[in-house]
Amino acid sequence: YLWNFDDGTDMVTDVNPIHEFPSDVSQGYSVMLYAYSPLGCVDSTTIVIQVKDEEIYYIPNTFTPDGDEFNQTFKPIMTAGVDPFDYNLTLFNRWGEIIFESNNLEVGWDGTFNGKIVQEGTYNWKIEFKTLSSDERMIISGHVNVIK
Repeated sequence: YLWNFDDGTDMVTDVNPIHEFPSDVSQGYSVMLYAYSPLGCVDSTTIVIQVKDEEIYYIPNTFTPDGDEFNQTFKPIMTAGVDPFDYNLTLFNRWGEIIFESNNLEVGWDGTFNGKIVQEGTYNWKIEFKTLSSDERMIISGHVNVIK
C-alpha cells in the first residue's frame, strides 16, 4: 500500500494508517491509495476528505464576582470557528431586562448592573455569532449562576 494524503506530508506504506490533517486550514484533501499485489498488479482509488473548522467553545455555568482573585467574570471561551467581528453576548435578569451586552470576545460580564453587583441567582444569556466556515449565524443560549 502507498498512501498520499495531499497535504505535503510524506507518503505512508501502512495497511491502516492514522493521519491527522492540518487543523488551521479548512479545505478538501484528495487522498489517494495505491495498492500493489505480490504479482506486480497496481490499482488505485481516490477520495476527497473535507476538513472543516468547527466551532469550539466553552461557556461556564457559574462564576463568583466576590472580590477575590478567582472567577470574577463570566466570559465564554470561543476557541475556534467563530468570527470575532460578528459576535454578541447579551445577559438578562429574571424579567428579561438586558443587564449586560458585549460585542467583544475578550470582554466578559463582571456581575454588575448599573454599577452595583447583582444579587445571587440565575441569569440567562444569549450569544449570537457568525461561523468562519460557512458564514452561518448561530444563536445559542443558556444560564449562568452568580454566587458570592
